[in-house]
Amino acid sequence: MKKYIILILLITVGISFACTNWLASGRVTVDGRPILHKNRDVGNDRQEYHYVENGGIPFIGQTYANLLNGEYWAGTNAAGFAIQNSNSYNMEAPVFENGWGAGADDGWVQAHALSTCRTVDDFEALLDSLNEGGRTHNSNYGVIDAFGGAALFETAGQHFARHDADDAPDGFIVRSNYSYSGDGVDNRQAFWGPHRHDRAYELMKEAVDNNELSVEYMFRHIVRDLATVDHNPYENGFVNNLEPIGSGLNRINRSTTRTVVIIQGVEANGNPLDATMWVMSGNQIGSIALPLWVRAGSVPEEIDGETGSRMCDLARDISAWVTENSMINSQKLVNADGTGYWDFAFPIEDEVFSRTNAFLESQRFDYDQLEGFQNAMARTVTDQIEAWQPHYETAERAELSGGLRGETYKPRNGEFSELNKGVIKTPEHNLLSVVSVSNSMQLNNLVRSSTHIFDIMGRRVSKGSVPYLPDGNYYFIINNNVQKILIMQ
Repeated sequence: MKKYIILILLITVGISFACTNWLASGRVTVDGRPILHKNRDVGNDRQEYHYVENGGIPFIGQTYANLLNGEYWAGTNAAGFAIQNSNSYNMEAPVFENGWGAGADDGWVQAHALSTCRTVDDFEALLDSLNEGGRTHNSNYGVIDAFGGAALFETAGQHFARHDADDAPDGFIVRSNYSYSGDGVDNRQAFWGPHRHDRAYELMKEAVDNNELSVEYMFRHIVRDLATVDHNPYENGFVNNLEPIGSGLNRINRSTTRTVVIIQGVEANGNPLDATMWVMSGNQIGSIALPLWVRAGSVPEEIDGETGSRMCDLARDISAWVTENSMINSQKLVNADGTGYWDFAFPIEDEVFSRTNAFLESQRFDYDQLEGFQNAMARTVTDQIEAWQPHYETAERAELSGGLRGETYKPRNGEFSELNKGVIKTPEHNLLSVVSVSNSMQLNNLVRSSTHIFDIMGRRVSKGSVPYLPDGNYYFIINNNVQKILIMQ
């Protein structure tokens, strides 16, 4: 029985908690600013960001939706110090319990570091102070500061190893879920993520060699990478890839990636208030990068709302739509007709970077404007994602007549009028208003509760009665766009 339980724990660790992270010295980036990155891979798909002011150094931290116990798994503070981590599975066994209790302490370590540390050396001193009591969780911690520091700390229960990015041969450091100073590096286990490590290193090296390493490049070409051990969808051009992409737990862009953080630090001895925290709330297939600043004194409600992150939920739904039978249909992302989700999203993300750079470089720039700018960007981008609808093939809607399905449909007793305006009138003059909420079609003011209504992504969005409509797929013309719903009695 004990062996069985241990096996299950190993599988759970390998599947759910397997982040990929990397950091780069400013000497190899296009703008001389260090970069710190984390793809957070966990089981819980509800993630958000908090602005924290708890008596220490103010910071923005990444955590689970509505988790208010003080744990954070990445972030940056007002002093320009930033941190993130990935689990390490080949270091010596950690201690069972310490001052934070018997659970994993990496969220507590990072929260404490964010509220107290100003430099990489400060964090090393913190780790040193924790050696005696021991750590309950082995991690690869990446940190940068506003003084040119960029280092990765491989931590075991009661000792650690420091690796500085400036000392790395290529000026950057990559980790998946093992430590170079740990055991078995020459015989890496699958759940350590050797492919994710090697692929990220390859892409980072290519960017450095071509003098292209920037935040924009990392989001577009590394963070979202879908290459697997057995299949590289980019070999013949991603737009031409017709083979479904599998191995969801072996890609950099994993099926369990729930959020992405890239902290763009400042040049050595620069103003720490200029450090930018770029975030993708939700899986990177469906999300778009947004900028945050600690100096803003808040985070947008789109990534920290009363019930969670609206951006995260939208990204989750789009990722689910792209996934078919546990495989990614890349034609739903990019295709020759330019109708995939990434065909839509990438120009928006390009505009985010362009507008952010113009804002920061403006002669009229003022730090007091940061909150308004970041909130406006988050609201605009999230609204655009929410308004987006999947493309339907021309052949699928070629025979549409009266806004209904393929065959010509003749309304009975004037059951429909003003259909092309998105409003259906029944003989009883009950109104069924068709609206778009969270990328879903909802029918409101329904009379009975016997009808289940689904949007094209397979989500039940309402229950009620739609008189005179038999089961099936229907098309409504709403705001000049054809929308599709499924009705089932």
